[in-house]
Amino acid sequence: MRIAYCEDEAAQAKLVRSMIMRWAESRGTAAEVVLFESAEEFLFKNDDYPYDIVFLDIAMRQMNGVELARAIREKDRKLPIAFLTADRTFAIEGYEVHAVRYLLKPVTMEKLGSLLDELSAERGDNTEDTVCITVGGKGTVRKLAESSICYVEVLGHYTQLHLNDDSAVRIKESLAAVVEMLHRKEVFVKCHRSFVVNLAYVEKISRTECMLSDGTVLPVSRSAYQELNERFIEYYRE
Repeated sequence: MRIAYCEDEAAQAKLVRSMIMRWAESRGTAAEVVLFESAEEFLFKNDDYPYDIVFLDIAMRQMNGVELARAIREKDRKLPIAFLTADRTFAIEGYEVHAVRYLLKPVTMEKLGSLLDELSAERGDNTEDTVCITVGGKGTVRKLAESSICYVEVLGHYTQLHLNDDSAVRIKESLAAVVEMLHRKEVFVKCHRSFVVNLAYVEKISRTECMLSDGTVLPVSRSAYQELNERFIEYYRE
């Protein structure tokens, strides 16, 4: 479970991190807590938000936690956000940004653990459709739904993931390394030495071409045709 905590009081940040790690140990699960000292640092270091939950203090210097939550919501409507604060006056704003919880300081282990249990259970339902990849030179981690990947293509020293919203993500990994990251390997099939296709988007197959539902045509190599065809038939039979 990857958690971000934005808090300008170092002692409070370390306390909550230790509580989260105790919770993770008691549940036999892995957890990583990334601390940020300000809203500005959080925004500077995150182009995307590869976290399972973000905890925000409200009363911070310059940009406060509610303003940061609004900035997050401009890019991500689903990321769970929880406020950890001593100030009750922002409760209404918390609902406006769809915060999952509003925990008053001092935060108790019972309340924090209850929230993490809920989020962990929800996360478990979606884990197999989520892949985390590293993009860009800064080592930025981005979460993608595997079901959104139409096909994967080799481009020189890079591999490009083509998504169902017509966007693409380029990463410096081999095709084999990308396939190894995926959970549902039975859905992704190699159709050519430079292409792996998601069977969910395949419309039809010939001995030389694989047509996707959006009209995209991928090459099919002679060596890949038989397995691709068999896997395609099996996928739609199931």
